Amino acid sequence: MSIQKPPLSPYGEFIGVSIDDYAEGKATCSVVLEDHHLNNGGRVHGGVLTSLADTAAGAAVRSVRPPGKFSATTDLATAFVRPPTGATLVAKAEVVHVGRQLFRVEIVIFSEKKLVAKTNATFMIVEPLQKG
Repeated sequence: MSIQKPPLSPYGEFIGVSIDDYAEGKATCSVVLEDHHLNNGGRVHGGVLTSLADTAAGAAVRSVRPPGKFSATTDLATAFVRPPTGATLVAKAEVVHVGRQLFRVEIVIFSEKKLVAKTNATFMIVEPLQKG
């Protein structure tokens, strides 16, 4: 059963990510690829896949972190399996460990239902930034 989707970060909106499914400990996000997502060789820039994975992982963590708390990525490692060939990337994130301060997340990214990247991430509870 899905729960209320969180708002996207300004960066997520900037690169065109959408949160397609959101449940406790899980999130599915996607991005429709455009020319500005490509590198000079015409392939999807690795940063797009990494940003999509980070956004999906962050959404999944948000669903299980304590109310009123914030979190930030402390570690993110992506293995690129094959170049994407489709027009859309889909990332599926699942929180696999919930600790008092740390969360571990596994993310897989697909293009045309083929695995294109695998990511592992760690998030940590942080205090909100003081503005000013």
